[in-house]
Amino acid sequence: MKTYLTELHMHTKESSSCSKVPAKQMIEEYKKKGYSTIVITDHCSKNKMDRLGDIPWKEKVDYVYKGFEIAKQYGNELGINILLGVEITLRITDSDYLIYGIDKDFLYENEKIYEYTLEELYKACEKKGYLLVQAHPFRDNIELAPLKYIEGIEVYNGCQDEISRNDKALEYGKSTNKILTSGSDFHRLDDLARGGIATEVEITEINQLVDLLRSREYKLIQNGE
Repeated sequence: MKTYLTELHMHTKESSSCSKVPAKQMIEEYKKKGYSTIVITDHCSKNKMDRLGDIPWKEKVDYVYKGFEIAKQYGNELGINILLGVEITLRITDSDYLIYGIDKDFLYENEKIYEYTLEELYKACEKKGYLLVQAHPFRDNIELAPLKYIEGIEVYNGCQDEISRNDKALEYGKSTNKILTSGSDFHRLDDLARGGIATEVEITEINQLVDLLRSREYKLIQNGE
């Protein structure tokens, strides 16, 4: 039976200053690695939005999704599914959260979402049916989220520039009843195809991905395997 590979944590140069690879090049490289689906999770944080200056919130949100829009159009040409996500850094805890199922209107309607408490973010996602996952929970200076305010835990993070303590994250994740996820946290070519999930069905829509993660009918990709 064919296996389909999906990347769950990805940043583009166009929308995340920490990323070194343009969206088109990133898609080409993932296509070569056999991935059928990529979720773009560019950053939304206070520091990032403040750097954009005194422009309307809507324009700032559009900047967050500039890389996604480029990737989506090019993905259609190459035959690879590009889905929309986001990585929110909450100012109060300085911790990062991945949201799956999100659309642009959600960020338009939630100005300065990074000022929310985790409880407020969780309730906003719960109301919409979005899936909230704590990213790389065992990096330095990350505050471990109360389990009642998250649905999932990223137990493998492939970013080569950070110490994510994946073994500890996996051990912790397995001790909970939470959804476990994996992502390359792609910023540069060294991070390519190190994480994600493997499924028996091709994921073509974001709501399908959310349902599949909740079903837990997938395998984690860790360190490219």
